[in-house]
Amino acid sequence: MVYPPIAPTEEFYAILPLISGEIESHMRGRGNDLYAIRDLAPTDNARFVDWKATARAGTLKVREFAREDERRVLLVLDPFFYGSAISPECARKFEHAVELCACLAWHFYELGSVIGLRTASAEVQLAPGAVSIYDVLGRLALADPREADSRRDFLREIADDSQGSSPVFKIVLTCQPRGLIPTSLWASSYVLFFDSL
Repeated sequence: MVYPPIAPTEEFYAILPLISGEIESHMRGRGNDLYAIRDLAPTDNARFVDWKATARAGTLKVREFAREDERRVLLVLDPFFYGSAISPECARKFEHAVELCACLAWHFYELGSVIGLRTASAEVQLAPGAVSIYDVLGRLALADPREADSRRDFLREIADDSQGSSPVFKIVLTCQPRGLIPTSLWASSYVLFFDSL
């Protein structure tokens, strides 16, 4: 089996800061990167009081940090194309999306994240990257584009799935138009469109 390339691409470097920012805003907690400064709550530890912000505001303010410990990322590759047949241009866009997905999987593996993958034909359950990375790459190597199935709404299935009590951030790669992306998916996902790659 030949895995997709994992070398960072130009698109990877362009979207990585955006994805990282979305993940940090989705998952806050203990970490080193400042997430927000907010009013002190009764359960807050006094060592997180931001004295400069408190002096400016006149009320106790605390620092809140972005969580780094349990970054959970589900990569979603939507293989369905809408149209009469899959053209060579569609196949090229799909292969480009597979390569970007592999690059993202490798990046989150190197960060020590918990990663998983969903495509129409395969699923790799969320697991530490060291456990799941080669399964993810193997499934991506076997992924193929498909014509749209009117009996199945793949992205609606993804939006409706719950991954347990811990938050999971989804990175969705799709060719669907913006208007067909389920609203509930936008709140916990970063969507990449094949046409913008």
